[in-house]
Parts: sequence; C-alpha cells; structure tokens
Amino acid sequence: MGNEYVQHIRRSQLVLTYGPGAIIEGRSGPRLIPSFNNGLGNLYSKNTFERYEISDSRARTAIKNIMNNNNVRIFSIPTNPSLGKASTEGIYDTYLFPGWSICYGKNGNHRPILYKGTECPVCKNNENSSPVRFVAACIEGHLDDVDWDFAVHYESGHDNKCRPEYYYWESTGSSLHDIKIRCPRCGRETTMKRIYDIKFPCTGRTPEKEAKRSPLGKSHVFIPMEKRHPKTCKSPMRVILRQSSSLRIPFTLTFLTIPDFDNKISNILQRNKIHDILVTMMNSPSKPDEKIFIEWLRNMKNNGQITSEEFDEIEGYIEKDGYDKFLEKFNRLHSDNRNFMDFIYEEYESLISGPRSTENFKMEPPENYTIKEPELYLKVYPIKILKTVTVQTGYYRMPYTPEDISENNKNYPKINSIGTSFTGEQDIWYPGFEGKGEGIFITFQEGKIPEIKKYPAYAEWLEGEPVKTPDNIWGDVVKNPIFVWLHTLSHAVIMEISLNAGYSSSSIRERIYVSRGKDNGGILIYTYSPGSDGSMGGLSETAYDFGNILERAYERIRYCSNDPLCRDVRRKQNMEIGAACYSCLMISETSCEHRNRWLDRHIILGD
Repeated sequence: MGNEYVQHIRRSQLVLTYGPGAIIEGRSGPRLIPSFNNGLGNLYSKNTFERYEISDSRARTAIKNIMNNNNVRIFSIPTNPSLGKASTEGIYDTYLFPGWSICYGKNGNHRPILYKGTECPVCKNNENSSPVRFVAACIEGHLDDVDWDFAVHYESGHDNKCRPEYYYWESTGSSLHDIKIRCPRCGRETTMKRIYDIKFPCTGRTPEKEAKRSPLGKSHVFIPMEKRHPKTCKSPMRVILRQSSSLRIPFTLTFLTIPDFDNKISNILQRNKIHDILVTMMNSPSKPDEKIFIEWLRNMKNNGQITSEEFDEIEGYIEKDGYDKFLEKFNRLHSDNRNFMDFIYEEYESLISGPRSTENFKMEPPENYTIKEPELYLKVYPIKILKTVTVQTGYYRMPYTPEDISENNKNYPKINSIGTSFTGEQDIWYPGFEGKGEGIFITFQEGKIPEIKKYPAYAEWLEGEPVKTPDNIWGDVVKNPIFVWLHTLSHAVIMEISLNAGYSSSSIRERIYVSRGKDNGGILIYTYSPGSDGSMGGLSETAYDFGNILERAYERIRYCSNDPLCRDVRRKQNMEIGAACYSCLMISETSCEHRNRWLDRHIILGD
C-alpha cells in the first residue's frame, strides 16, 4: 500500500523546477520544500553529501564566480533506491504552507470562511477545507501568507486592531472581482481585485529556513516556526497565486562533459580531496619538481590519504606525458580565472572540432543540408552519447511587473542562494544531477552564416543594451543577431523534432553557441535521462532526416496561428523578445536555457 502523504518527485525535478522555497502541489495539498538542513533530517550530514558528491571542476569554478563562493561543492539528492528504502517511505520533510484555508462547511452547515490553522473554528475539523490559493512575496525572495487582517481593513483606514477568528469568503464567479472577503466583526468588506493592488509592507519572512514545529500527525509534514523580520526589507510584498511560475524561478547551470576531460586522470583530478592535496603541494614555498612530487604522493598513499588507484593513475600519466603536461591539465581543470562564458566557448570549440569518441561522448560524422531559399548551408552532427551536469544554485521571485520593480529602484530581483554548509565548514553545497543522453549539433558549413545584416531586424537587435535580469549570465552574447537567429531556429526545430522523434518538447533541451571573435555559431539540441545509461537514439537519428525537419521548422516560422498579431510585433530597445508566441516558437521554460527570451521570427524571415 502507498503512503498518501508521500509525494514522489524525480531528482532532476528537484534541481530543474523545485528546491528549497518552492511550493509543491501534493495529493494532500500544497507543501513548502524547506532548506536541506530542515528537509533531509538525519540524512543531512557531511558524510551523506560526500557519498553523493558530483566531482566536476568546470561546474564548481563557474559557480564560484557567479555566487562569489570560494569553496563550492555539488551533491546529488539521495533517493529511495540509493538508500535502500521502500518507495512509500518519505525521505524529505515538508512544511504546511500556506497557513490559511477556506472551509466550505459540512453539507453547507455554514458559509465559506477563511481561517488560519489546522482546524476550522466552526466545524472543528479540516475535512471540508482547502488551502487558500494566494500568498504574498517580494522581489528580495521573501514569502509569507497574505496578511488578511491588513488586507480586509486596508481601504477603510482602520487601525488594524480588528482581528477576527475567521473571515467570510464569497465567490460568485471566476474573476478576482467576484471574490469578496468580509470581516464578521466590523463588517469591512473588500475584493481580491483590490487586495491584488495593495503593496503590503514586507515581513522579511523566508519560511524554508524556519525551524520545525510539532508535526501534523502526518508523515514528514511539519508546521514551520513563523519568524518575521519587518522593516528589514524595503521592497513591497504583492499577492500572487501560489501555483504561479513567477513565484519561484530556479537559477540552474548545465555543463557538458567534453572529450578533453572525459578520461580517468581528469576524473581523479576533479575529486575534491585530490584537488585540495595537490593545491597544498603546489602552493608550498618551494614548488616540488617531478621527483619530489611523486615521492610526496607516495607518502600520501602510504598514509591512506589517497588510494593506490589514484596514485598509480597520476604516476602513470606523468611517466607517459610528462610532469609539465600534468601540471597544465591540472591548472586547466582548476583555473579560477574563467567565468561561465569561458566554459560555453570551450564547449563550442570542442563540438566544432568534429567527431570523437570517449566513454561519455560520441559524435559521428555530419550530414550536410542546403536550402536555396533562403540560402542556407548547414551540417548536422549526430551525438550518440552525451553527459551533462546540471546544478541549481538559487532562485528568484517575480511577484510583480518590471514597472513596479523600477518604481522601487530595483534593476532586477535578487537571487537567493540555496547552498548549504555544515557548522565549522567553509564548503557550500549545491544540489545537482548527472544526466546521460544524446543529441544533435547543428552548425554552418565552412562558417557560411546567413546574410542577415541587411535585414531590419538585424539593426533592431543591435540597438540598446540587453535587458538585465538576475539569470542573464550570457552578457552581450544574447544581443548578437546571430545568437537570436540561432535561438529562433532552435525553438522551431525542437517543436518539429518532438513530433518526429517521439519526444515531448519539454524533455528536449538546447544550448546556443556563438563563436568568440568570428561570425559563426551552432545549436546543440539534446536530451538526457538522469541516473541511467541514456536514451534510445531517437534524437540523434534525426540528423539523417534533418532536411524534412528543417523545411517544417521554416514553415512554423513563416506562419503562426496568432498572425497578424504575432508577426506585427517588432523588437524595440530594452525588449527581450520580438515576434514569437506560444503558438509558434515558445517552448517549456525548463527546455529553453533563456526562458523564451531572445526570439524573433523577423530575424529569419528577413523583413
């Protein structure tokens, strides 16, 4: 038998969509995912995290520079199978949130009422109750229940001392105007539409970080200890639906395992323990030469600080390729002077180098495709094996529009880190997962990029500065019209591949590359299966029938069911998007690395 209080989510879902601070809709109602120290219970330990550590130096270095943390480590969330636990057993606690509910009365024995707590003050149970759909949030990442006492009495100028046990809740239609809330004591009444317009003083609350109160008598469900810090945040709170995608937007980073680092020696050098030991050696007052270095390592092996396998692999590499080559490889793996875009360029340069095969990467020779109208020369590489590492470092909240943000002198919302550390330790741990799958890499034959400089849309995308958003780590690259061209084509191709290869568009991901210093670029379209040996080959096989997919993709760009409304949109300064909508180009936001921004049909249509 199953446990009705256990909600199953995949490890990849926790990284890509959810995580601490997210509200998940479970079978028993909405639950807030608390921080790792509050959610993992007895599993929250350094030993557990080291057991599930993901060793990827490229990801660690990029996160260091983005999050300004010097000691970054990545762990994979434990799962029931990995722990040897039954699927019906919960391993991550959750919090009851929001704390207000609406009770409709048993058999209509009382009017619908809005109340706080776990028991209806009239029915004396919660059998006829459902959690309220609305919460309050600010762009600094704070989250709380709506202050219903303040909201109901706001317009009247009431002193807010009227705090009844519950409020009457009346809903006569589907709009916000049709929802009325009335105080049973003083008779004050308002609508949800008016409440939506209120700028609430921020309470400074972050419920995912609050300690647990007594459990609800349900497995792994707790009430958080409410801690508010009023006047610590100057940004206003606004009402938002708890299921809104804008309530919590995850900030994730994905990295490919490139062939240069897909070997045994690279895997060993990326292990955190080995890294720390070697850095200590190399930073010593007198840098060791080859003989001293090997002897030092041998002593480490004899003392049990490194394994015989690790010692043999390092010694063997130095004997074969030389000590200088070893130091070069180590420094390239652990150089802190590279940012996220450096790794993107590194991936592109690896992909553009052509077919290669390693344990976690296999690219085959390309297929060439030519289109005469418009003139286009593409080559498509099938990638049979591809490995990725995806990490979530934090999230941000967008409970109101950019105009409201501007009013409060905010350039963009704040990224709230979900990294966690142990007492007395400097390491910051972030959740991630490794995926193995397949894909296709699309680029231009001999760098023959399309002639788009004469297009009006080309000039439109060069105007102004890129819109600054908290997750825009791509800088000026997204402003490049070639980038917009590639990104637009990518979305059209993904939607056609989902029909051709049997994948849903939400299971396919993309990465857009623009070369450094040259007019060239490419599109990587891929899929992965976390924790398994990959997918069945359906995506990489589309490289051999890409001509038909390309033709249908162009048709999707030419014609949209929302035309002429969609096609009439022109990109203006400080806009993130041109002519594109959900009928023609927009895909799942977990698939698009740029959250459906930097798209424009005009850049391809040439008008």
